[in-house]
Amino acid sequence: MITRHLLPAALLLSMVSIMSAQSPTGNTNIVAVRLIGPDGQPGPVVESPRVVKTDVEWEKQLGPSVYRVLRAKGTEAPFCGNLLDNHKDGVYFCAGCELPLFASSSKFNSGTGWPSFYRPFATENITEIRDVSLGMVRTEILCARCGGHLGHVFDDGPPPTGLRYCLNSAALVFKEEAEVKKLGK
Repeated sequence: MITRHLLPAALLLSMVSIMSAQSPTGNTNIVAVRLIGPDGQPGPVVESPRVVKTDVEWEKQLGPSVYRVLRAKGTEAPFCGNLLDNHKDGVYFCAGCELPLFASSSKFNSGTGWPSFYRPFATENITEIRDVSLGMVRTEILCARCGGHLGHVFDDGPPPTGLRYCLNSAALVFKEEAEVKKLGK
């Protein structure tokens, strides 16, 4: 009984510390991230405004199915996402705020039915929080700039990291390498 009442408080405290730790200045309206550099790779750490919208604004922007995943922490059915079998070179961006999240060079076939990566585009662009839903302990991954739910990370991935970032296609927008390089100019 006590645990049930302490869990929301503990979750709130962990989110406050995660949010405030994002910016070197301590401003929770700013997040330190890496954008696309001139070579299409992660650029230097920059401060970016946190993207904050109402649920109505998010749903209008994203549509109901993407909103359900990105904002309401839903999960796509396995083997149904449109990016699962994407083998093109490029970068996967947040569907909510277009922050670069994962490069195609770290994508691998995990056999799980969801796009999987062994490392993020830049560690600053991902926020990890403890997820105890569904009767298990997992690590949820969120977009550092808009807080959108991306999926979960597990420690059963391939070398060199041993990690498997398991993502929902609905949370991502893919841009091919030529387009990515134009963004960095």
